Amino acid sequence: MATHVEIFLRPLTTRTTQSVVDDVSAAVRTPLLREPAYEDEAYAGSRDDVMVELFVGHGYEDDDDMPLSSHPFMLRFRSLSRDVAAAQVVLRRVYAELEKAGDYSMFATYDLQYRLDLT
Repeated sequence: MATHVEIFLRPLTTRTTQSVVDDVSAAVRTPLLREPAYEDEAYAGSRDDVMVELFVGHGYEDDDDMPLSSHPFMLRFRSLSRDVAAAQVVLRRVYAELEKAGDYSMFATYDLQYRLDLT
């Protein structure tokens, strides 16, 4: 059973990685700090029981209706208690905050398997 959900982001204008990290940190309502333990460039923080990780240049290729390669930032939400419903609650709130700002093309996925309908 999946324990994480993701948002894939593409800035609509040229942005620095730090400005994306700042926007996401504000939407999550917790600072995302550089995480040197990961092989890829990543930033992480936690909100309640949910670990939030922002990956830069994730390397995933397109899959069916998911244009992964054109959205270079992946924001992963995973519950530390393996409660994917809790992760989805945080994802939905963050997605709404980022959508309201209007600075990103975005879509959400469930365990990289299919798109989540957030309408």
